[in-house]
Amino acid sequence: MTFDRAQIMQAAWTIARRFAGNRETWGQRLSRALKSVWWDVKDAARSAARLAAAVAERAAHFAGRSAASIRAEVENMENTDRLGFDGIQRLSDARRALAEAEAREADAAAEDFAAKRALIAAAQGRFYVVSFIRADGTRRVMRVQPAALKFHVKGEAASEASRKAAETRAQRHSHLQPVWDADAKAPRSVNLATILSIKVDGATHTFNAAS
Repeated sequence: MTFDRAQIMQAAWTIARRFAGNRETWGQRLSRALKSVWWDVKDAARSAARLAAAVAERAAHFAGRSAASIRAEVENMENTDRLGFDGIQRLSDARRALAEAEAREADAAAEDFAAKRALIAAAQGRFYVVSFIRADGTRRVMRVQPAALKFHVKGEAASEASRKAAETRAQRHSHLQPVWDADAKAPRSVNLATILSIKVDGATHTFNAAS
């Protein structure tokens, strides 16, 4: 810790002049003022160090954690009757960490979805096989025929209301990829987040599916 000795001396002189006439010599007043100023400066430094250590400890507590785990902790603290000053600070840090984790995970998901869509698009009119986890937790393997899907959607021929509804669904459910199930001969939606593998052009690309 570096101290500004010039400022300390100036503060001590100000205090010493303030107590002129109290029967102490100038040297005594200045010595007492210097001790007082030094004590205040060092106490402030200790307080700042304790605060910095507490902030670093809270940051380390949330570092690298998932948004889900941080969210659970935030909810637990919000349901606590009394938090106290430290608890309020911890809750503030937790909310900030949650926002950062959500943004980080959203960016990672967007990159993951883009990579999967690029693989799907690379199939063009050829068949590909996708393995994914369904909503009920079971694994599903689907043979997809990309070229067939466009013949079963209205696209520009759809009414304005239908197009707007389709756009809204796409925005709200960006994780869902519409496909044509070649075996069932029906349109389906695949959750990009739970895809385990995509086999296209004889190559199998594997992924870690979201839990």
